[in-house]
Amino acid sequence: MNVTEVSLIEEYTAKGWWGQDTLDKLFSRNVAAHPQRIAVIDPPDRESFVDGKVERLNYVELDKRVTQMAAALLESGVNKDDIVVFQLPNIHEITVILLACARIGAIASPVLVQFDLNEIEQIFTQLQPKVFITVIRFKKRALAAAAQPLCDKFRCKLMASGELVSSKSDNEAKQLLADYLQRTDIDANDVSTICWTSGTEGLPKGVMRSHNQWLAIGRMMRDGAGLKQGDVLLNTRPLVNMAAIGGSFCSWLLSAGTMVLHHPLNMALAVKQIKEEKVNITFMPPAFIIALLKDKTLRAEADLSSLRMMGSGSAAIPAWAVEEIEREQKVNIVNFFGSNEGVALLSTAAEVPDPRLRASYFPRFGRSEFTWPSLPVSAQLTSRLVNPETETEISTLGQVGELRMKGSTIFSAYFKNEAQTKAAFDSEGYYCTGDLFEIAGDGELSKFYKFVGRCKEVIIRGGFNIAPAEIDNLLSNHPQIKEVAAFGYADERLGEKVGVAVVAKSGSEVTLDSIINFLKDQHIAVFKLPEKLLVMEELPRNGLLKVLRWKLTELADQQVA
Repeated sequence: MNVTEVSLIEEYTAKGWWGQDTLDKLFSRNVAAHPQRIAVIDPPDRESFVDGKVERLNYVELDKRVTQMAAALLESGVNKDDIVVFQLPNIHEITVILLACARIGAIASPVLVQFDLNEIEQIFTQLQPKVFITVIRFKKRALAAAAQPLCDKFRCKLMASGELVSSKSDNEAKQLLADYLQRTDIDANDVSTICWTSGTEGLPKGVMRSHNQWLAIGRMMRDGAGLKQGDVLLNTRPLVNMAAIGGSFCSWLLSAGTMVLHHPLNMALAVKQIKEEKVNITFMPPAFIIALLKDKTLRAEADLSSLRMMGSGSAAIPAWAVEEIEREQKVNIVNFFGSNEGVALLSTAAEVPDPRLRASYFPRFGRSEFTWPSLPVSAQLTSRLVNPETETEISTLGQVGELRMKGSTIFSAYFKNEAQTKAAFDSEGYYCTGDLFEIAGDGELSKFYKFVGRCKEVIIRGGFNIAPAEIDNLLSNHPQIKEVAAFGYADERLGEKVGVAVVAKSGSEVTLDSIINFLKDQHIAVFKLPEKLLVMEELPRNGLLKVLRWKLTELADQQVA
C-alpha cells in the first residue's frame, strides 16, 4: 500500500532524501556485516511481567527468529498490505514482529500494552486486521485469553508470543519466504506501520508511515544523538510510536548496534542496565533526569561513565535539570520534540550550546537563512510559524504561532480518514502540528523556536492565553513537589482559571499559598497564578506517560459543581 503522492516520491528521491531501502533490507545488511554482534537484549526482569526467558540474541539468531515469524505469518494467510496488530511489552519478540512484517510487506500496527479491550476493539474496527499477536500474560492480566472473543468477532487469528514460529524447519521457512518474495514487490514507499496518536485530545488516529519516512526520522535521531556504528542503546519507551520506533529502533538499525530493552520504566533498574551493559545512548523522560538529581539513593548508584548522550522529550525539561545533569554526570542532553506524524525538532549541544536554553529552544529547521551542519537531515524539512486564526505567517518577535512542517519525515495520511488527513495539512502542504512556538529572540536567538505549549492545552483566562507547560516548568524545582501539572478549569466570569495538580514529596505538605508565593518569587504575571490545588498520589497519565490534563480539568470542575 502506497499512500504518498507520486510527485512527492519523485521529488524526494531525486534529492536523495528517500531511497530503495526497506527496514528489512537494512537489517539484512547488518546481519551479513556483523553476524555475531549482539543485536537485542531482553529486560533482565522479563520473567516478572511476561512469560519466556531472558535472551541475548546476536544478529544471526535474531534473523532466524525473523524468518520463522515471517513464515508463520505467511502460513496464517498474511500477505503484502495485510495488517498485523500486536500488543506486547518491550521484549525481543516485538523487534522480531516489526522486522518480519517488513520482510513480507505486511503492515505492522503496535498498540500499547496498557490498552484494554475497549481501545483494541476501536482499532480492530478501523483496521480489520488479519492477525493479532499478544502475550499469554502481562503481569496479572491474561491478555491472550481476554482477546480471544474479540478476535473471534473480527475473524482475526490470535497468536500468542510462544507461537511466533512456523510449522516448518529453518530451511523450509527460508524456502517458503524465498518463493513468496519472488512474486511480491515490496517498495520503500509502501506503508510499513500504522501507529496511534496518544489520544489525549479524543479518539486515536491511525498514522500511516512508509519505510522511507521512518528511515528519514532514524537518520535525524542518529545524527542528533551522535550514534556510532556498534553503539549500545537502551530503549525504555514503549515500542509503539515515534519516540521508540523512530528514536530507538530505526537508530539501532542505522548504527548496526545493540538494543537493550527495558519495560516498564524502573529508574533503579535502568541505572543498573546502563552500568552493566555499558550503554552509550539512551532516551529517558524528564522525570528520570530529575530523579537522578533529586533522589539521593539513585544518584549514589548511578554510574553513567559509558553514557555519551541522553535524549529526552514528550514533556517540558526544566532548564536547571539539563544544566546540572551535564555538569555533574558529563552526559550530553538532547531535547527531542516530535510526533507520530513525523514532526522532528531536536536541540543538541552543537546547535544550542547553553544547556539552560536547550530545555525549551529548538533550531528553526528548514529556514533558508540558517544552516545546521551537524544535522544534515534538517535540510530535508521546512518549518514556519502561523497564526492559526488568520493563517498568516509569523516572522516577528512576541507572537505565538502554530508550528507547521513539511519534508521527508512527515507522514502522508491517516488510515481511511480523508477528512482528518485533509484537516491535518494547510493549503501549502504543511502539517499543522497543534504545537505553539515563538521566535526566541533577537540576534543569535532568532535562529531558534521557543516552545510555548499545545494549542488545545492552552488555558484562556479572561482573554489571556496561558501555556500549562510554562507553569509546570516553573514549579518543577519547588522543594516540596515531586510531580506537577497545570490545567484549566471552568469559571463563569473569566471562562477559565488556572489549577495545578501536584504529587508531594514523601513527608512534605504542599499548599496553594506556598505554590503562589513560589511563583511570585519568579516574577510571573499575576493572571498566571493558580487558584485551585489538587493534591494527588499520582498524576493521571496515558500509556506513553503523558499527563492527561483533561482528567484534571474534570476533577476540578466536579469540585466546583
